Amino acid sequence: MTTHEHRPEDRDHGSPGLQEQAERLGRRMTESAQQVWLAGLGALSRAQNEGSKLFDTLVKEGESVEQRSRDESSRGESIRDTVENTLGQARDRAAGTWDRVERSFDDRVHRVLRRMDIPSRSDIEALNERLDALNRRLTRTESRTAQADAGPEEH
Repeated sequence: MTTHEHRPEDRDHGSPGLQEQAERLGRRMTESAQQVWLAGLGALSRAQNEGSKLFDTLVKEGESVEQRSRDESSRGESIRDTVENTLGQARDRAAGTWDRVERSFDDRVHRVLRRMDIPSRSDIEALNERLDALNRRLTRTESRTAQADAGPEEH
């Protein structure tokens, strides 16, 4: 018999060996899966603990840097103060730019309206004042006329 040939009696004895190997392999895989699961839980726990510790450490370092920046600054400004001042200046410049844009827009609109012979707000206000003055004069004139007409009838 060659080494590749199997005798029938070998097959009968070999079956329990394969089953035993499969069972051992299954146990090892279960144990490995259990160990992987436990390692994952351990890693999660450590990340949670060290994550909060890391956050606390970063806050303390930030406070330290801010204090050092105040101590080192000749004007006593912190980094935060410097950033806030810079942002304030940027806001002021943006507001100034916006004001200039608005004025420029208003000027252009007024020029177009003048070219089209459309009266401005001040023109309309002046006309309203003149109308009010004329109405007052007319009311006084009508009142005098009514008094003059009523006067001779009474005598």
